[in-house]
Amino acid sequence: MNTQKISTFFRHTGTIASLVAAATVATGFMAPSASATLLVPETEGEVFLSNDGFECLQGNNSSTCLTLSGISIFSQVDSSTDTRSRLFVDKSGTLNTYGAVQFLPSDGGTPQEGYWFRPAAMMAAEDTTNSEAVGTQPLLESGQLEVGTFDIFFDETIESLTVRWFDTEYEGNTSFFVDGVFDDVSGVVPAGPDMNIYEQTFTNVNMLTLDLGERGGFMGTGDGVDFQLEKEGIPEPATTLGLGALGLMGALGLRKRNKNLS
Repeated sequence: MNTQKISTFFRHTGTIASLVAAATVATGFMAPSASATLLVPETEGEVFLSNDGFECLQGNNSSTCLTLSGISIFSQVDSSTDTRSRLFVDKSGTLNTYGAVQFLPSDGGTPQEGYWFRPAAMMAAEDTTNSEAVGTQPLLESGQLEVGTFDIFFDETIESLTVRWFDTEYEGNTSFFVDGVFDDVSGVVPAGPDMNIYEQTFTNVNMLTLDLGERGGFMGTGDGVDFQLEKEGIPEPATTLGLGALGLMGALGLRKRNKNLS
């Protein structure tokens, strides 16, 4: 093999290596990793509910409700309290007061880290003319009984939704129902030790119902349960595919140049 042929061989070998590298980059970009988004607002307050005539309690020097973008929540009558509950976002370490509802800086109903949705069992509503009304007075423990049933509707289908439950200690009393695009899923959350966190992921979710905690039982006042929602989405493929194609085009251009030089 003469010097010219050897040189040509190495140029073609370099082209093949470039093609392999470009193909590897393209493959990596074509399968981007999912990104997780926590659907709990990173601020404490009372969550606006879609019940007819709903008004937030006066709390933290403001009566402004927390609204969730793309999400509507409706409080249903809970089977263990026979009343509708309110819903808050709470974080350990701060004292929060909403009307007669009070969450201490540190209590058994709040995880040590992060923001969580926190239900509060309420007494029956004072307005008996409105069947969807939510009461203003806590049922027990200044609102620190985290029990309630909520229908959660999403404006757009959630491809992957993870639900985390905090401190489920009663067996079979905390349950869920998921309305999906292809099928419905229902089940119960298993009981665990004190301060446990259990999570489950569902796909193609339009709506879900969470039945949280239980009044009474062997713990006296009941078993309170907080929760988090987190969604995952795949990045738009246009940019990632474009980068892969750009690398492939560069390799093809190099091969054409080598062909002209050979």
